[in-house]
Formats: sequence, C-alpha cells, structure tokens
Amino acid sequence: MRRSRCASVILLLLVLSSLLPIMGCGGPSALSVASLRDPSVDMTWPPAPHPARIRFLREISGPEQIKAEPGALARFLEFVTGEQFQPVPFVTPYGVVSDGGALLFVSDSSSGVVHRIDLARQKVSYIVQAGEEFLSSPVGLALSPSGEVYVSDSVNAKVYVFSHRGEFLHVLADGQVGFRRPAGLAVNSKGVLFVVDVLAHKLKVFDKNERYMGEFPADDGGGELNLPSHVAVDKDDKVYVTDALNFTVKIYDEAGRYLRSIGEIGDAPGSFARPRGVAVDSDLNVYVIDAAFDNFQIFNQEGQLLLFVGKPGKKTGEFYMPSGIHIDRNDRIFISDSYNRRVQVFEYLKEENR
Repeated sequence: MRRSRCASVILLLLVLSSLLPIMGCGGPSALSVASLRDPSVDMTWPPAPHPARIRFLREISGPEQIKAEPGALARFLEFVTGEQFQPVPFVTPYGVVSDGGALLFVSDSSSGVVHRIDLARQKVSYIVQAGEEFLSSPVGLALSPSGEVYVSDSVNAKVYVFSHRGEFLHVLADGQVGFRRPAGLAVNSKGVLFVVDVLAHKLKVFDKNERYMGEFPADDGGGELNLPSHVAVDKDDKVYVTDALNFTVKIYDEAGRYLRSIGEIGDAPGSFARPRGVAVDSDLNVYVIDAAFDNFQIFNQEGQLLLFVGKPGKKTGEFYMPSGIHIDRNDRIFISDSYNRRVQVFEYLKEENR
C-alpha cells in the first residue's frame, strides 16, 4: 500500500501534518479501564473455575471501529476541498504504545503511517513524515516521561522524535550515532532510551537528554544477542530483550549486565518458535508474543510458564501473526494483531481484583 498511495491521500496527510501545530489536537485525555471495556464480551483466562488472571477489554480495528469523528483539521479540509475526509485503515499494525490514559499510538509498517488515536475524544490523526522525509517502515514506539514519541524506522535506519501531538521535533542523535536496522524501543523510569539495532545484534542506549551512552551487551557471559527485535523495561529498570534467533528472552540490568533467560526453542508451551514483542506487568510477570503460535505467554521472574492466551483465528482472543505488545501503568495490555488488522486490548487482573 505504501508504494501505491494515491497523490490525494498523500496531500491530505501532508496538509494535516503541517496544520497540526497551528490548529492543535488537544493534550492527553483520561480514560478508565471500565470505560474502555466492551460490555458485550465477557472473556477471561484461564477459564472458570480457575481464578481469572487476564480479561479481554476490547478490540480496535481502526478509526471506523472506534467511531472516530472528523477533527477540526479534517472538517477544515472538507470545507476547502469539498471532499469528505477518509480515515486511514490499519494494514499491518506492528508497534503499539499507550500513555496510560486514552492516547494510543500504533505503527503500521506496511503503509508507512503512525496512527495517533485518542480513545476518549474519538479523534484520529496520522504521522506520515519527519520533516522532509516520509516514514518508510515505522516499527518501534516508545514514550518519554515528558511525552515525546520515539518512532524507529527500520528502512530509513533512523529513530525520529515527535511531540505527543504528532509534531516532528528531530532525529535522534542525528549524524552522531548510526543505526543499521532500528526496531524495538523502550524507556525506563529515569528516561533512559533503549534502541534495538537488529543487524548490529546490540542495544544502543541514550540518557534522558538523548546523549549516547554506548551499547550492550558485551560479547561474553552468555548474554550475546542474535538478531534481537523487541525490548521492554520493568519498574525496577531491568531490561528484557527478545533474542529472536536464540529463541529466548534475555534479561539484563540497566547497565547491560546479563542476568538470565526465559524460554527456549520448541513447539510446546513455555518455549518459542517466533518470539516477538515483550512486556512486563506491575507484578513483574513477563509477557512474550509468539507469531508462530499466535498467542502470548506469561512467565514469572524465574521463567516458569504461568499462562498462555490465544490461538490462531480471527475471533476475539485469537490472533494472526501478532507482533507488538505494550502494558501501561494500569496493567492494560495492548497487542498488535497484525494480520487481523487490529489491536486487541486485555487487562491483567491483580490478585485483589480477581
């Protein structure tokens, strides 16, 4: 779709992007877990009579599904051009990140678009370029503590920085640090940014002021990586990296010292065939997407399998080549169900809420 975008769609998105700083689209808005839940669906895992640990909340299949109303920018363009604004659908949603409220960003690697979705206001806008450069294959997403949006582009081999409104700010470490194929992104509680560089088999690390701090891991101690893809951090600032061709998730401390691994190659629960996104909930349980199994598996810190959720399919709670996962501060779980062209949202139920 990216290569065949018609001129009118490109022009529309460009104008939207250029007008964004002028007309604005509002700051982050709040949205409770209860208001996010689809009351028509009642699904939990594991099934009764076991205590529920995961609850399905809703799916987001694009602007039309959330009944997004045209914003001020779209209405202005409709007035100027006489053409009705058409929302951009999901093609293959890949990365996903939430601000913990109602604001959601979804990268679409095939269409070269980052969707900015405000679930509370039911508004949608789009990030399609960084300055004069179009996005080619946006994949990784992360938010800084102050609200900046980091977007990695695997084809352009850059990490772009935008405001929470979607305004382009700058290229991360432009001209100072080279990336071969940036992918997964994560920011810890101190504002330290971790960037997975797939072809370099490393993570590149930047402090809260975006100064380059070096890369890890060192090539010793069992912590070497082979085509890493995704990264997450927990509340204790430990770093979790999907080590794709070693079929495991490796855990490091903040300085990059290898601690331990979770999982191994295999086709049974607790093992991995095509591991992708990784995330950690408030109880330090570790969630790992497997695109081959079409599910996500949940482990404790010792690497013991606690539960797996999902199977191949298109129904609620089923997946088709899922990719990214993000768990926000409210333990809401956002999963990019790529080939089903949607994001599925779940909730981790802490013991007191079961």
